[in-house]
Amino acid sequence: AKVASKKEIINLEALANMAKNNGAKLKVTGYADSATGTASYNQTLSEARAKAVAAKLVEMGVPESQLIVEGKGGVDAEKPIQLNRRVIIAPAK
Repeated sequence: AKVASKKEIINLEALANMAKNNGAKLKVTGYADSATGTASYNQTLSEARAKAVAAKLVEMGVPESQLIVEGKGGVDAEKPIQLNRRVIIAPAK
């Protein structure tokens, strides 16, 4: 549940700059894979992932008031299953 790679940081910086320059609200949604762990554990993990990304965005100057943060728990939408361990950032509606 942490932002680890330079590629991820570069992508976050671009989103942070867009949000700061436009006052855009962003929805930060975390996921876990459903093949590992209990439903309760996956919910907690998905929330932790989303919060870690949101914290980085705040570090980069995005006001917390512009962020909606949520975890969706374990999912199995993507194959291979590891692709379900992710955070998606999208414009908030």
